[in-house]
Amino acid sequence: MTRTLQTFIDELESRRRRLHVVNGDGVEPLVDDIVDYFDRFDLETTHVTAPPLPDACLLLTDDDSFLGGVSVTDLHDYLFASLTDEALGDLVSVRGTPVVEAFLTQLDGNVYSLSREEKLPLACISQLLESRAWYRGAGSLHAGVQRLATFEQAPAAWTRYRKIAGSGVATTVYGRPDWEPADWGTVAAYGDESGERIGEYWFVVYSGPEERDDGALLARETDEGRYTGFWTFESDTVTDLVETLVTDYQPSLTRLDE
Repeated sequence: MTRTLQTFIDELESRRRRLHVVNGDGVEPLVDDIVDYFDRFDLETTHVTAPPLPDACLLLTDDDSFLGGVSVTDLHDYLFASLTDEALGDLVSVRGTPVVEAFLTQLDGNVYSLSREEKLPLACISQLLESRAWYRGAGSLHAGVQRLATFEQAPAAWTRYRKIAGSGVATTVYGRPDWEPADWGTVAAYGDESGERIGEYWFVVYSGPEERDDGALLARETDEGRYTGFWTFESDTVTDLVETLVTDYQPSLTRLDE
């Protein structure tokens, strides 16, 4: 195999960004939530008072480069709004916030480490990519859920993937083959019998009809209940991930839907 999923994580391990809380007086509880949330991503966080700048905003930098900014309240609403498995149309409207999504895009490639109890960031990005695929109705979506029994435990998630596949997106799921539905429908499925190839990885990779649609989340369960990985909206990385899954992984896995 020419490239592993772990290689992608290793290559980005050294990249770090800084989060600046600007004029945060009056919104301290919201700032505390957000700072705690991003602290799990090993971001260096600073507090700045700068009257010329807007109140209650966050700035993201990389060394001396400005990467993006967002309102504290807008980002807090996005990150901590209730996540449900209801209609995908509702998901699109809740998650379709261009300014916030642009800010999250600037965290492209930042490696994080999260415990099982801190998986909300992964759920946010996963659902963002799923909703983008549903909205576009084209392209390809690859999702690794570690164990396919995940869909049995969360039937709404399986319904969501069936709907995405039915919308015209080439949808493929991966995991240990410890569950199968009565009908795979148009979803392609690959099983890792030993769990040694993809059983440790949670990933959602969407390659859309246009480059601006592309995005990916990749996380490895390094210890029980603890994940390390990254998300990216960089098309080249998404293309490489899809190629790795299709060329380097699929031939060594068991096709389940045929």
